[in-house]
This record gives sequence, structure tokens and C-alpha cells, in this order.
Amino acid sequence: MFLKNEKIKITVSELSVYFSCARKLYYSCRGHEPVYSSPLSYIEHIILKEMAMSYSHLLNDPSSKDDVSVEDLERVLTQVLEDIFLIYPDEMEGIAPEVVGEASENIRAYFGDIRHNLSSQAKTHDIFQLAEKISHLDKEPFLNSEKLNVTGIPYRLVEIDGSFIPVVIKTGSVPENGVWVSDRLHLTSFAMLAEDINSSTVRFGFILYARSGLFRKVSIHSTDRRQVLQAISRVRKIKEGTMPDKKESSLCNSCSYSEMCNVKASFASKFF
Repeated sequence: MFLKNEKIKITVSELSVYFSCARKLYYSCRGHEPVYSSPLSYIEHIILKEMAMSYSHLLNDPSSKDDVSVEDLERVLTQVLEDIFLIYPDEMEGIAPEVVGEASENIRAYFGDIRHNLSSQAKTHDIFQLAEKISHLDKEPFLNSEKLNVTGIPYRLVEIDGSFIPVVIKTGSVPENGVWVSDRLHLTSFAMLAEDINSSTVRFGFILYARSGLFRKVSIHSTDRRQVLQAISRVRKIKEGTMPDKKESSLCNSCSYSEMCNVKASFASKFF
């Protein structure tokens, strides 16, 4: 499946939405604004994402060399709460202080797991080395693949053994083992873009689960690459106007597009 002649450019963010729900991407591409029943979960997502950007610094902080403490995490949370209104002015507009306070309390309930997992991983050579490399980087890299006609911005791109390894942050729950399929494909998308930098094969990447403080190393297989190529083709069809079939899941009830997601799919959607 060779894609360089495709004219419609897509982003890894769009692929990520597609991996979660093709219908959700369809509505987003049509300009429909999501209807949130409550902003609480979104505010938690923002705060956790910003906190996770400090985890590598905590692992390399001489003051927390023995263990990451609850006080360390409280300090990070306090700084994030001071910064988010400046970083996300549009997203935070109209958000009541009570919502931010409730989100903060919910996140404090994760501190035990985050502290334990970060402290344990600080003693693991690979993760400590990764955290050290990340802590010396200060910006999210812009990736552009002319071959795939796809762009994307991972959290970090770390050079390891001559390859540029993508690192992404996820704020949802972490599986007991491995990573979620959608997260694996999201990471694979960045890996395939990163290969354009120096024509070096990227064989693995890392996902940082912010809610638990866990770094998970992910090997990238040919099956993952094939699914990403298929997704790129299907996302372009969606952006051209094809509505994919609705697939029921446990997440449908809480979806921000649930009210409009009762439109029958077009005939073309059968090809999905």
C-alpha cells in the first residue's frame, strides 16, 4: 500500500481519534463541536498530561534520588495548577474553580501509585536512562513524512542507538500488562514518521501512562505498521466524506458525540 501520491494530508492526532472511534473522527472532521456532559474528565486529562511532563525530571532530581515522594508530586501539581490557565486559555475559559479543585483531588488519589511506580522505575537502568535523556529535551518535535503525507507531534523524540525513538503520554488507565491496542498504533504512527529523519528503522517506543506513573516499552511489529497504513487510507476516505459504520462499545454512553451519532452510515461505509 503506497501512499505518497495521496493529496489529503492527515495528522497523527486524527489517526489517534480514528483508532478510538472512526465515527468520532467523522464528526470532528465535519466541524461538529463535541458536547461534554461534564468538563471534569477533560480538566483531569490536561492536569495529568502536564504533570507527566515533569516525571522524568523527578527521576533525575538529586533531592528525590532515593524515592519520589508525595511532596514531590504535590509540588508538581501546584505548579501545573498555576500554569494551565496560561497554557490552555481557551480550554480553561469559563471553568469554575470548583471543577479544577475536584479534578485536583481526584488526581491526588493517584499519587500513591504514581510515587510507587516512579520510584521503582528509577532503579531500572533502561527507564532511568530514558528519563535522563528526556529531561534534557525541552520541546515537542514536529514530524513530517512526505512518503505517507502525514504529520505529527509526539511528546518527545529520544535518540537511542542511532534511531529516534518516540515517547507519548497517555492519561487514561493502564492495562495490567502491555499497552492498549489503540495506544500501540498511535505510537507506531509516530515511529513510522520518525524513520524519515535518518532512514533508520524504529523498532520500539515508549508510552508514559500519566495516571500511574508507568513507562511502558513497546516493540513495533509489521502487523502494527500494516494497521497504521490501512488507517491512513481510511482516514483519508473519512475526510473526503465517507461516514464509517457505528460500532457499539462501552464508551459510547460517555462519548461527547453520542447525541448525533444516530445517523445511518452511507452505502460507502460498508467498505470499512
